[in-house]
Amino acid sequence: MDLDQIEKLAELREKGLISEEEYATAKARILRSGEAQSPARVAGDMDNRTYSMLLHFSQFCNFIIPFFGLIVPVALWLTRRDDPYVDQQGRVVMNWILSSLIYFVICLVLMLVVIGVFLLIGLGILSIVFTVMGAVRAKDGVIREYPLSIPFFSVTPNLADGSD
Repeated sequence: MDLDQIEKLAELREKGLISEEEYATAKARILRSGEAQSPARVAGDMDNRTYSMLLHFSQFCNFIIPFFGLIVPVALWLTRRDDPYVDQQGRVVMNWILSSLIYFVICLVLMLVVIGVFLLIGLGILSIVFTVMGAVRAKDGVIREYPLSIPFFSVTPNLADGSD
């Protein structure tokens, strides 16, 4: 247990660089592991979490310009793919994008028998809900596939903190 590290975390919290929740999580990690993490490393983790959250939200670019919901997440993922946490979150996002494209095509075919219209509306709602859930989980440091997502890329759940 390193009191210096906890004091540095408290300073970061007081300066507003980390939230109360992030402070508590980092402090618990230090106490649990017995080895100190530098405040710069903790701040770097938070930066990756924010980036991953934006990676999830970038799927909404489809509402601005068609296909930007595919192009922007791929570009964001490839620019920081060397970071293991961002890489795993990028895999989660890409699995959902590819899965939703397949579901979209199925809905288009089923529009011939009318049920596709309702399925397409449902797919749109699920895409919004799953994207928000994924972004919140990414900000919290949790790596988990979207429900109904087809695993095209393998994802290691909870790589960030090693817990479930």
